[in-house]
Amino acid sequence: MRRVMRSSGDLIADRRYQYGLDLAREGDAAAAADLFEQALERAPQWADAWAALGRARREAHDPAGAAAAFREALRCDPADILGASLELSRLDASVEIDAAPLAYVKGLFNSYAEDFDKALVERLAYATPQKLAAMVAEMGGATPKHFRRVLDLGCGTGLSGEAFVASAGWLEGVDLAEAMVAAAKDKGVYDALACSDIMSFLGETEHTYDLIVAADVFIYFGDLKHLFAAASAKLAPGALFAFSVERSEAAETTLRDSLRFAHSAGYVASALSAAGLELANMEEAVLRKDRGADVEGLLVVAKKPAEVVDGVKQETKADQTFALDKLN
Repeated sequence: MRRVMRSSGDLIADRRYQYGLDLAREGDAAAAADLFEQALERAPQWADAWAALGRARREAHDPAGAAAAFREALRCDPADILGASLELSRLDASVEIDAAPLAYVKGLFNSYAEDFDKALVERLAYATPQKLAAMVAEMGGATPKHFRRVLDLGCGTGLSGEAFVASAGWLEGVDLAEAMVAAAKDKGVYDALACSDIMSFLGETEHTYDLIVAADVFIYFGDLKHLFAAASAKLAPGALFAFSVERSEAAETTLRDSLRFAHSAGYVASALSAAGLELANMEEAVLRKDRGADVEGLLVVAKKPAEVVDGVKQETKADQTFALDKLN
């Protein structure tokens, strides 16, 4: 994903930085690092150049120098719009991070909103929302299940909304990036949209939902347990929780070169259980392409247990709607 270059305010520094980026793309990391250092001599508080220097030093097999540069990037930009903390955590085991910085995710997707759908669907063969929708539909058996209220976490431009709108009585979306929310609004598939980070939204909303969906969202969270607990609190009894993660085989949680988190099947199952949710289905799938390679992931549907009163399972509104659909 691309980012718009932020100027240092010094034309010569900007030029040296741009030449450095060109050299980095050509594979000459050492020469690129030299130009970034020259740019920083003129603009020592420029976070973008420090981050670029960190990446160049890393590629030039100088991990200590790279870590030092990423620390400087963080000092110059504490909000961390460049994701320097993620880069640093991959170089220094003492640095632990359990989620991508909000400023980083917001900036990333605001910069990409204009051609997001085309890039994902046409160039990266992205079909995760449709695959999740098919898994959810299978939960209803021969009759498609209908949900009174559906929440799309990290809705982006509305690709998931398009996949689930037919089964939703009320469809609500939330995303951190304003440009994404604007694009989703233009599609006209949502009954309500909010611009917020998903943890804050889940903590503040007064609604409960019969289905919560999150496609390609949890790749920006290392620790899923708190997130699953927050989602569980907003699920009605008997409701479904459908989402995707990138699949990790080496560890429970892995931060990849892409600066996206991957999770193991065992970790996902454990985090769901800790949140009081039952694993209903988990499938391995290719989520999309990345640099020509398949991104392996997991598609998951979990369920919140139905309430039991005096030993009798209570129907939820979603269950009742499903039952009525079968009668009609």
